[in-house]
Amino acid sequence: MINFGKYDQKVEFITFSPVTDGAGGTIISPATSLSTFASVNQTNGGNALEAGEMVLPNTYTIAIQHRVSFVPSENYQVYYRNRYYKIIGVQLDEQRQHKEYIIKMVGV
Repeated sequence: MINFGKYDQKVEFITFSPVTDGAGGTIISPATSLSTFASVNQTNGGNALEAGEMVLPNTYTIAIQHRVSFVPSENYQVYYRNRYYKIIGVQLDEQRQHKEYIIKMVGV
């Protein structure tokens, strides 16, 4: 059974591509590939802090529903709460009758 209530935050998957600026040059412009709702949780430093590793406070784990038409990857950036985040890992979590992508991202 899918718990639709847990997907309560709006996120966008963005790619950046060059677009002509009309004066013979190009500018890098964002393009939204997918706009969807996600479950967003800030990643806890936990044992990584004890081990002396640097854990950024703007590191998040998000979960989105599986779609046949979209596969998230490190080629995308996530736009969430007026900030861009780089995807550092994607995992497909497959349960009995439900699939979702678990995505780790860090602020840029």
